This record gives sequence, C-alpha cells and structure tokens, in this order.
Amino acid sequence: MLINAAANKAFARFGDMTYRPLSPLDARTRERWRGTAFGRIQSGPYAGRIISIVEFSETGCRLRDHDMACEAGDVFHMTLEDIGPMVADVRWKNGAFIGISFRQKLTETVLRHLRELMDEPLQIRLARMMSR
Repeated sequence: MLINAAANKAFARFGDMTYRPLSPLDARTRERWRGTAFGRIQSGPYAGRIISIVEFSETGCRLRDHDMACEAGDVFHMTLEDIGPMVADVRWKNGAFIGISFRQKLTETVLRHLRELMDEPLQIRLARMMSR
C-alpha cells in the first residue's frame, strides 16, 4: 500500500508535466513538458512511422525509438500529435533517445493546445494518430 500511495503522490506532483531540473547540472533555459505524446515521421526512410515523444518544448523534443537509425545532422519532417508537419533536425542520439530541434519555434497557442491534448487518454490519442 505504501508503494502505491508514494507512486500516486509522485504522479500527482508531476501530473502537470512541467519541466523540473533533474540535477544541478541541468542548465536548460526553456520550460519542457514531460509525458507521453505521439508523432509521425513524414519524410525519409522512416516516413509513416509513429514515434513516442517523452518530452517537448517550444524549440524541440526528445523521442524514444529503439529501432530508428539516425545521427546528429539528419533532417526529417514530423508531426507532434495534430501539429505539423514541421522540419526537425536531429541534434543527438543516446541509445533509444533522440534529441530533436524544430526549425520554427512552437507558439504559445500551439503549446497550450498540446498541453490540453495531454489530458486526453493515451489510447484515444494513439488511435487518432494511427487513423491519419
């Protein structure tokens, strides 16, 4: 019971997905949102692939994909939930995680829309992404 209570307390604390530094060495200047979002690759060898986005900000996102072979400097088009397509530059890759920067910043209106989408159940958002 204590484990479940602790997990619920931790989830409630991070339920807003607002970025919190993981360590004193984390020097990010932009707010990031953690949670699970979905996207789709729109160009290149992985066109059509649905991707899992584990954090995003106005300037980029962090993807998790175990099979995507890419490296810093690669470029592709992608959607983030129902936003896009947008041009994405690969900045880094570390195991299954891929750091992406957007060529055009997301506006506050778009970020607000994405945060509202994150309140919807994962299954509904994934089904919507797969139907496109």
